[in-house]
Amino acid sequence: MTTAPSWSSWTLDPLVLVLVVAAAVLYGDAYRRARGRAAVRRPNIGHWLPYYAGLVLFALALMSPLDAIGDRWLLSAHMFQHVLLADISPALIVLGLRAPLLPLGLTRKGLQLVAPRGPVGRVLNAVIRPLVVLPLWALATWFWSVPAVFDFAAAHSGVHALEHITLFYTGLALWWLVIDPLPSDRRNANGRRLAYLGFTRVATAFVCIPLTWAGSTFYSLYANAPRGYGLSPLADQQLAGASMCFLELLVFGIAFAVVFVDTLSQDAKRNELVDRLEAGA
Repeated sequence: MTTAPSWSSWTLDPLVLVLVVAAAVLYGDAYRRARGRAAVRRPNIGHWLPYYAGLVLFALALMSPLDAIGDRWLLSAHMFQHVLLADISPALIVLGLRAPLLPLGLTRKGLQLVAPRGPVGRVLNAVIRPLVVLPLWALATWFWSVPAVFDFAAAHSGVHALEHITLFYTGLALWWLVIDPLPSDRRNANGRRLAYLGFTRVATAFVCIPLTWAGSTFYSLYANAPRGYGLSPLADQQLAGASMCFLELLVFGIAFAVVFVDTLSQDAKRNELVDRLEAGA
């Protein structure tokens, strides 16, 4: 009989370690340069803390016991891993890339982000548009949740890696739209950013709600897996759906509160400016 992975089972993946260390070093260099050239708006703990926290969660998702247990044992562990990779880790990383640390030479002209010239710039200009990002994010979320596709990916390491790559990078693109890390005077309207976020929460509801309330299992790989953690296949599936819905609502609530506070702050600044102009008239 196959023994279930322990919650103390960690896997050190050399590729993941190299990617995380490289991302950390490159960010540290960009942070130091931004601190040196910024006269007023300097990056601070509000930049580096979420960025490095995002990298840590990325590494935990792929090398902690969550990966081994979610591989073929618990659907709930696998779904939680997806939330970390597609939602929480990308959101924190993009938070760390806010101005004045805006990477890759991106600027804004009107409502359009403008990338540097050349092949890299052309690719960036294409992949950061809402009409590209939102459908791709929804497609990745729904496609990898189809039972036959999900089971196949879990059983084949190469496809499983592709699944993780697409979820993570569409997550980065989505949170770039929602957080919009440009300076506040060139940021998209708050209502537009909340609309992007609301669309994604509705999209994930089509995945998590059926998992939570279905009376039968959807994923044969997990339905037939050995039971090693005290959960029946149906209870495991319901836990996967409920935890996914809860985390998505939690993320939405936090993001909504942040944008709401930002709106109040901008209104206060506008009112203060009007008062000064009227007083000087």
